[in-house]
Amino acid sequence: MWNLTTLILTFLLVLEASNTSDQNMDSKALSSAIAKFSAKFCVELEKGKSVVSSPLSAEFVLALLTLGTTEPAHSELLTALGIPNDDSIRSSFSEVSSKLKSLKGVTFNVANKVYLKEGPYDLSPSLKVDAEKVFNAGIEKIDFNNSAAAVQDINKWVESQTNEKIKDLLSSDSVDGDTRLVLINALYFKGTWKKQFDPQNTMNQPFHITASSSVEVPMMYREDDYLYGESSELQAQLLEMPYVGEEASMLIVLPNEIEGLDGVLSKLASGFDLMSEIGKMYRTKVQVTIPKFKIETEIDLTEVLPKLGIKSIFNRDNSGLTKLLNVAEPLFVSKAVQKAFIEVNEEGAEAAAATAGGIVRLTAALDLEFIGNHPLLFVILRKKYPLFWILYKGDYEGNELL
Repeated sequence: MWNLTTLILTFLLVLEASNTSDQNMDSKALSSAIAKFSAKFCVELEKGKSVVSSPLSAEFVLALLTLGTTEPAHSELLTALGIPNDDSIRSSFSEVSSKLKSLKGVTFNVANKVYLKEGPYDLSPSLKVDAEKVFNAGIEKIDFNNSAAAVQDINKWVESQTNEKIKDLLSSDSVDGDTRLVLINALYFKGTWKKQFDPQNTMNQPFHITASSSVEVPMMYREDDYLYGESSELQAQLLEMPYVGEEASMLIVLPNEIEGLDGVLSKLASGFDLMSEIGKMYRTKVQVTIPKFKIETEIDLTEVLPKLGIKSIFNRDNSGLTKLLNVAEPLFVSKAVQKAFIEVNEEGAEAAAATAGGIVRLTAALDLEFIGNHPLLFVILRKKYPLFWILYKGDYEGNELL
């Protein structure tokens, strides 16, 4: 019996040919920048539905793209990412990649891939060095004229990097003879709780979608010592639950009010430093009740990124994507999509029906309760680096609840 969190994510950019000196960032500054970008990213996602995403995955691809741009795209990307300059991108993402690879106790894979159109096309010499050394990206030539075969090959690579959880990332019409470049980041995470939930304590309970409506969802329960905090600024409770190895954890932000999640996200998007709140948490005994769930999400980033100020890269006439290739051709981003999958449960992917009734839970007068029975935010962390964000809202449409 295993207690698993499984999360898989892919981020993709398709680029087509158009026929028409600051100091480097330290770890704390980078962690803060990633968290702020993540919050702004999540605020712009579809309202009213549960969603899993990794703004960090998007940042990997956008950061590589930044190194191949000129104005105005270059400034737009740096501003949106919260990173001062190209050298900071190189040092920061090299550090992030190194830290992610060294995670102990969990399975975490990060893979970057660049697909180039067959023929004279290659990355510009400087960008090729960055792609390989900073982002550890594989580079492969592919025949985009044979779009069906190209899509099949790319999708197979994505499946192989995500334990076959993400299928059909690209649709059959995603690439064609005008496609010059496809950038992909794929992430896969699988972690076992250090302190496991007992499946006998899982039972269906009301989850309040709004103040006036609720649904029954399976809720897991455990009482143990955890890092806990209460944020007056966010008007929320915070709980951190470690995975085996204690190098990765899940931070849960539970708004005080049933309909308080949007307010929490807006506060974070306005610049409130979520990572600073972790330093204020303390270890104490907590009675924890959280949902057991599975979510799959596809995000059209051609809609999300412009809301973050990233607009020029989609402009056919002046994208700023002038330093990507060794061939002088006008390029623009024609497709940007993120697909993600997460499963959080107490036993594993196959233990979907473990429920029990008639359990009585007694609460001592001084015990803290953390009852996640209304919309809340889950953040999977590597130390203080936010890897994945999950907005769980208890909805059935588009999600598979266990």
